[in-house]
Amino acid sequence: MMTLPFKRIVLCAGLACAAAAAQAQQDAPPAASPGIAAKLLVRGELQGLQTVDLRSQRRNDMLVVQAEIMNMDTRDLRLYYRFRWLDAGGMQVGDGEVWKPLVFLGKQSQFIKGTAYGPQATDFRIEMSAEPR
Repeated sequence: MMTLPFKRIVLCAGLACAAAAAQAQQDAPPAASPGIAAKLLVRGELQGLQTVDLRSQRRNDMLVVQAEIMNMDTRDLRLYYRFRWLDAGGMQVGDGEVWKPLVFLGKQSQFIKGTAYGPQATDFRIEMSAEPR
């Protein structure tokens, strides 16, 4: 049987480890690589959400983008995102999109997809914001 001081030490160590793990998950960078990070406009903290894959291609002369986002945390989170389409000069193409909500369960991965407004879009940024669910 454990003594009371030993139980306190074990409990404190366990809480410290749990707090460190939670902080590490919240400190997860918003992107898995610098190349992906260059395409993101992050508003605030992403609470443990991370863009792990990003692909784009032209289909029927329209830019199509797909991103895989993973919840690195065990908490449920809500992501808000929108695509910003840019022309060759870096100017925004079309009207801004509305924010779209997406719920992530703990450790869940999901894809988001966007298609440009017209053929003049040659680049993009994904604006993102997150909050606990």
